[in-house]
Amino acid sequence: MKTFAFSVFMGFVYFIWIQSIIITSGLFINRMTNTDTVTERFEITYVMKNGEVGIRSLEDQYFERTEKKFAESDLNKIKEGDTIKIGFQKGIFGKKYLNSGKINIVE
Repeated sequence: MKTFAFSVFMGFVYFIWIQSIIITSGLFINRMTNTDTVTERFEITYVMKNGEVGIRSLEDQYFERTEKKFAESDLNKIKEGDTIKIGFQKGIFGKKYLNSGKINIVE
């Protein structure tokens, strides 16, 4: 019984600790070389005064809640229902990421 409990514990450690290290390393390697710039269209679902903005992708239909990712000048321009284009970098594994961590609206 002790062996079973120990193997369950080690399995839990693997999923929590080792898997997060593998994912983090893969995302870091993805950002080391950018292969292309990609733009994606989003619809603004809501804008709050504290800088929180909800955006929904028009290509993939996923929803994202952003917090203080927009520049103050962009935050003043956008309103609910607007459609914007956001520029992403595409990494070596083909995963998209924000280059500076901030959302850049592509005109």
